[in-house]
Formats: sequence, structure tokens, C-alpha cells
Amino acid sequence: MRFAIDILDEAGNNRIYVGVPLGIDEGKLRVQLKDREARFDVARITDWCQIDRGQDNGRGELLG
Repeated sequence: MRFAIDILDEAGNNRIYVGVPLGIDEGKLRVQLKDREARFDVARITDWCQIDRGQDNGRGELLG
């Protein structure tokens, strides 16, 4: 399932990434993006929303 993940970057800007969460490693969320794998500091995640399911199911479990 793909998620839109809101990350606060080092400059204080919000960035939205869309990808499939792969797990957490050393405090970083591993995400498979369209063309690469990325790692994001878990403390910088401000919000997320699952985008591959209907609206009636809520925002989804990021690492369920």
C-alpha cells in the first residue's frame, strides 16, 4: 500500500513523499519511492495518509 508521507526537512519546510513503507532501521523509515529507496528520520514525520484505499478507512497504519 502506498502512503503520502509528510516530512519536515532541515530548513523547516514540509515535503510530501509518496511510496511504500519498507520498515524502520536505526530510527529511519525506509520507503520505496517510484524510482529509488529513501530513508527518513522518524522524528521528522509530521503526518501520513494511505492513498490506496477508500476514504471510509481513515488514514491507515503507516507501519501496521
